Formats: sequence, C-alpha cells, structure tokens
Amino acid sequence: MEFNTVTLALFLAGGLRLCVPVLLAALGETISERAGVFTIGLEGLMLFGAASSALGLMWSGSPVLALGVGMLGGCVAALMLALGTVIARANQIVMGIGFNLFAIGATSLMRQLWLSGAPPAGSMRAVSMLKLPGLSDLPVVGRALFSQSPVFYLAVLVALVLWGVLRFSRAGLLLRAVGENALAADAAGHSVLRIRFSATLFTGLMAGLGGAYLCIVASGGTFVDNMTAGRGYLAIAITIFARWMPLRVLVVAMVLGLLEALQFQGQYLGVNIAPSLLMAMPFAVALIAWIMMGKAGAAPGDLGRPFLRGNGR
Repeated sequence: MEFNTVTLALFLAGGLRLCVPVLLAALGETISERAGVFTIGLEGLMLFGAASSALGLMWSGSPVLALGVGMLGGCVAALMLALGTVIARANQIVMGIGFNLFAIGATSLMRQLWLSGAPPAGSMRAVSMLKLPGLSDLPVVGRALFSQSPVFYLAVLVALVLWGVLRFSRAGLLLRAVGENALAADAAGHSVLRIRFSATLFTGLMAGLGGAYLCIVASGGTFVDNMTAGRGYLAIAITIFARWMPLRVLVVAMVLGLLEALQFQGQYLGVNIAPSLLMAMPFAVALIAWIMMGKAGAAPGDLGRPFLRGNGR
C-alpha cells in the first residue's frame, strides 16, 4: 500500500477508534481524582463493563442495550469499590490493586459460566459507525473525524461538558473543593463522602462504557479474559499527564491512540520502528506521567487521602 491521503485518513480514523476506551475511562478518572479519590481499580471497572456488555448482548441481541448494560456493570462494580475506599476508608491504592485482581478472576468466571457460546450475529452498525452528513465526505478529516462510532462522539461531548462543569458550575467548584481540602469543604457544610461516592460511581459509568466499547464495538461482542490489557492503568496515566483537565485528557488520549495505531499501520506511513517498541510507547508515556506526578504539585491536595472526620458524614 502506498502512502497517500487515503492511507493517512485510515491511520487517523484507526487511532481515534483505538483511543475511545481509554478516553472514556480517563474522563471518569478525572472526576474521581478531582474529588480526591484515586481509583486504581479502573482496570477492574473496565473489565466488569466489558463482561457485563457481553452478557447484555447475549441476552438482548441489541448492541445499544449491551453498551447500557456495560455502563450499569461498571457502576455496580464502582459501588463496591466506593464502599471500600470512601465509606470504609480503606487504602485506595491497596484496595484498587486488590479489586483489579478480583475483577480478573470474577470476569473470567462470568465468561466460563455464561459466555461460553458465540455472541449473537446481529449487526453492530448502530454502534460502530455514524457518518455525519456532509462532513464525512471531506478529504482525510471526513473519514477520520466524522465517520466514527457514536460512542466516540459521545466521549468528545462528555469531555466538553466536564470541562464546562469543572470550570463554570457550582457543582464543579464543590468537586474541586472536596479534592483540594476535604476538611474545609466539610466545615463549609458540604457532604464530602456523598460527593466522593457520587464521583466514584460516575467513574464506574465511564469506565464501564469504555470496557463495553472494547467488547461490543472493537471486538464484535466477544469477551476474552483480561481483554483490557492494562488500558485502565493507561487511562490513569493519561489523567495525570493531562493535569486533571478534561480537554487535555481528550487530546492526550487521541495522541496515544495514534501511537497505538502505528503498531498496525506504521510501515505504510514510512515509520521504520519495530512494532514491539511502538507497542511499548503508550506505556512509556504512562511511566513519565507517574514520575511527573511525584515531582509536580498540581495534583488535588487531598488526592488519595481518606476523609476521617469523627462522625463519618
């Protein structure tokens, strides 16, 4: 295949498709970390979302309903996680790592018990492609930006809405206040635990949708063990690298999606880098993000710290 505008359009479109799961999860993580909850269990939330969506597809035959079931599965899993980290005040890192290990085993058991058969052979068109009239016919960018899954457009919309909420709304101000100084927010009469609990549930919804996209849209409804393959950790790194800002999360996720696409199409673009090295590049960015978090003071002040007021409000 020669390098031309069609090849470039295919590369850009592929990169944007690949970024959707981690983008959704990273947007959810942005909200929970802004509220002071370090949701290390994001990988597990995505796994539960993926497995739940596969069950939803098998039972309903509708990919749209399957995505909704995936969101619900992620939310229910986040409820368990929030009970441990927010209400019981368990160590968020230890709880998150344990939750991820539990999710691997639990979703594998779900697959063996209920997902051993082939998924329904119904059309995935409703969730895999939406061409925006007029815009999809533009050269290069038309195929890349305006012939994507509806979930991609939803992810972009969520990023824009979250940016507006965090920047301009009272709810965003309260969320940021709880993450920066929980005791001060509590002294002002706001329920820290309720806000953090709600933020964690929202993270579950977004991570569940990310896992559902991975299963339903990217894999045609087939769930395999540990299919997230570290994407939850990558989403956490994106959140940190983007400094907890939704629009930056959107941009960084897209860039990492393009890096992942290079594994498959790099040779057609004249990139003479070993595919194994290209596969490691997103995770190298993740390492840099963790290092930056250790050095920078931009993180929310109470990130990862349990709220310990005596009466447990």
